[in-house]
Amino acid sequence: MEKIRHFIEEQFLIEFDESFPEDSDLFKEGVMDSFGYIQLIRFLEQEFDIKFSEAEITGGVMVSLPQIEQSVAQKIAGRAAE
Repeated sequence: MEKIRHFIEEQFLIEFDESFPEDSDLFKEGVMDSFGYIQLIRFLEQEFDIKFSEAEITGGVMVSLPQIEQSVAQKIAGRAAE
């Protein structure tokens, strides 16, 4: 999951630390907008060979690093169960 953290830090020019914790809401903090979110989804799908449905993308918007990592882990686990 370090790849996700690295992508977010590089893509959105931030650094997760004590002043910007991992559970920060990336939208509310002004780090990510809808365009950036789509870039993130594309990265996750390509990097981890997973696919998010439109409902997953728009319904349960992943706003923090832990939420993003958890969603990816669930997708990978679901793929392994198939």
